[in-house]
Amino acid sequence: MKKLAKFWILLVMMFFTCTLQAQIDGYIQGDVNYSLVLAFHKADTVIVVLPDNYILTDQEKTAIENYVFWEQYQKKPVYIYRSESELCVQDKSRNLQFYGPFCDFQMDEVQNIPIKQVENGFMFDNEIFPEPTDAFFYINDAANRLFTCRNSTQVWHQYSNVAAGYFQLYIFRDTELFLSGFCSDSSFRPEVNHIMKMRQTHFETVATRHFDFKLAKSICTDSLRQVILEQADKGLEILSNSLKTDTLDLERMTTYVYKNMTELQQFLSMSPQMTIFGKSIGSVNHVSSLDMAVFYHELAHTIIGRKIGVQSNSFFCEGFAVYTGYLMENDSYDTDFETTENNLDLLTEAIITGPDYQFYSHPPLYPISGVFTRFIIEKIGIGTFKTIYANQNIEKAFTENGYPLTDLIDEFKAVVAKK
Repeated sequence: MKKLAKFWILLVMMFFTCTLQAQIDGYIQGDVNYSLVLAFHKADTVIVVLPDNYILTDQEKTAIENYVFWEQYQKKPVYIYRSESELCVQDKSRNLQFYGPFCDFQMDEVQNIPIKQVENGFMFDNEIFPEPTDAFFYINDAANRLFTCRNSTQVWHQYSNVAAGYFQLYIFRDTELFLSGFCSDSSFRPEVNHIMKMRQTHFETVATRHFDFKLAKSICTDSLRQVILEQADKGLEILSNSLKTDTLDLERMTTYVYKNMTELQQFLSMSPQMTIFGKSIGSVNHVSSLDMAVFYHELAHTIIGRKIGVQSNSFFCEGFAVYTGYLMENDSYDTDFETTENNLDLLTEAIITGPDYQFYSHPPLYPISGVFTRFIIEKIGIGTFKTIYANQNIEKAFTENGYPLTDLIDEFKAVVAKK
């Protein structure tokens, strides 16, 4: 989620001992305390190191700094951005985050981790990852060096989308998690979950015109197949028409349907202390069971991201997707409106423009974001809203189009109060 291709999370970080649950055969558990990443980000300052000549976008900078999703428990560090050649001796005593194409780094330090540079890629445990879409996340044992690197600029790094840090190491291939686990930078002895290999034997495929559904074999029934074949493509057409867009040029979309939340958490290598029912990463969606409402919500994230734009503001990213649910099922709006009435004081400009954790730590903000987004769309029209949504600084875009957020909030609250 803080994506960016954001994941649909009802993300509530619950720092208490979780009950033991069944797990995938051979699955290695991670560190529920996120010890390494919390230690790394406990520093006052993090220096983000870029390869020389790398041009960092504002969107990337936002993603790097929004990765800290535990800000209510620990202060976010100050971020300084420097190229390799700009680093001084004193900088190397600070916590460094390496960001960018791994092969472009020249510093000796990059040779001190289990992931090795090879031509146009990287190597781990004697396996070479040469694809332009390959990427990895690794934090060293001392928790003073974090690597969020990829092979090219053609792909968005997915580490924040899976709340990386439950494990020391993650390797991604495009929008899929390839493996996760641990590998000390002193012993180089790997203990990993080969996630892609695990998927090959765990799922069966049901194909439709636009989708490949990967169903956990334990739940793959004829009735479930029938639901998918009857509703998936139809729902896509309804959603596209409602958003005044189309299905042209859409790549095939994959949806993983798990037996339960535990399976979803493990195949995405996320902490069991995160409550998550679904996640959208590019054209790949994950749902903890085949609840069509959850599927349509994740699908909305995909279509919006592909056809309208990727939005880093969590409130409107989720609000737009929640709004699409009202187009698919009539009764959900009434329930959400009642929640909004009862929690109207939560809606403030500070919440809308604030850090992600503020949104995700207040569950009523989910329906509030949907109801508020519907109010805005009905007021200014879907076309204008889509134009505003496509801007990375969505708050500024509202003002520039003549709709300051403060005015919209005041008008919305007045309308709700009258009903």
